[in-house]
Amino acid sequence: MFKKFAGYSVEDIVKEEKFINWVKFSDPEEGLFWNEFLKMYPGQRDILDQARQIVIQLAVASQLPFDQEDVQDIWLKIESGMLDEPINSRPGFQLGWKKWVAAASVILVAGLLWLNYQPAKVKAGTYAKLVEKAEIPLKEVVNTTSEPVKITLPDQSIVMLEKNSRLSYVNNFEGKERKVFLSGDAFFNVTKNPDKPFVVYANELVTKVLGTSFRINAFEENKEVTVSVRTGRVFVFANQDFRIANSEKKEVVLIPNQKAVFSRKDETLSRSLIDKPEVIVSQEELLERSFSNAPLPDIFEALEKVYGVKLVFDKEVFANCRLTTSLGSETLFERLDIICEAVEANYKVVGTDIMIDGKKCN
Repeated sequence: MFKKFAGYSVEDIVKEEKFINWVKFSDPEEGLFWNEFLKMYPGQRDILDQARQIVIQLAVASQLPFDQEDVQDIWLKIESGMLDEPINSRPGFQLGWKKWVAAASVILVAGLLWLNYQPAKVKAGTYAKLVEKAEIPLKEVVNTTSEPVKITLPDQSIVMLEKNSRLSYVNNFEGKERKVFLSGDAFFNVTKNPDKPFVVYANELVTKVLGTSFRINAFEENKEVTVSVRTGRVFVFANQDFRIANSEKKEVVLIPNQKAVFSRKDETLSRSLIDKPEVIVSQEELLERSFSNAPLPDIFEALEKVYGVKLVFDKEVFANCRLTTSLGSETLFERLDIICEAVEANYKVVGTDIMIDGKKCN
């Protein structure tokens, strides 16, 4: 069943109805077929990735129904160089003027992509290339469902793999590192092992930890790759295949509620707060953070500990400001909005810090 496709080229794969249904319509049955095929013939991954991009681009370019005969006809025109053949010279291919323009745009896109997506054109540092360079047998999990898939790794680390994402890893972590490869979105809860770092290769970024929890979003079509930390300390740096424009930021160290962002356009790596910083202490410790007519600087210092975020403020300015409050499970910004409104203060995020300014209280 699978052997038929083992020697297929990009041109061959893109003509297959089974492949088109998988790419265009996310057909679960076809998804299982092609995932099993890749397990048996991992060397065909680049071919399938290239063919997938072509089918996607063709579908976008064309407003016509896209079936197997359409694809075969397009490839025949590309291969034979008959792009300038008059429409009325081909019996059985009667289209109106607008449809012919749409079909011609499909043919043009297909031709350009066919020239561009040759095997040697696979971008260094992409998931497919990184997996190929691993040179060790890998197990791959692909999430073709609409719900996260739970993966338990050999070291008992847990990965929640989001939809349209894939993860490759070895069946055992015998080397010096626990190495995995990601394309897409996943949350990692890593078992602590100080003697064997856990390393995630996600396209342009490499994330290295000893034992912590974090999320990586690294879809190849997105403008950015991000790493967001939930607990622990995380080291993030650029894959050696990529140049970082800002040489002073080749590596960033992240703590809870911080994220690293790699811009594909600018090739820069930066650090900032996540969009919604969350409580990082236990529920028991949170319950102890209750204040009655307390000085505002004391409340700000408590917020720093509860959320793990640096608040920059003038203690003298807020020394006479007092509040009665308790800290709940709100996000940091929800809590700051309430406090600042009460004392007529303002805040803004600068990098990984929050600057607070206001006037003295009577």
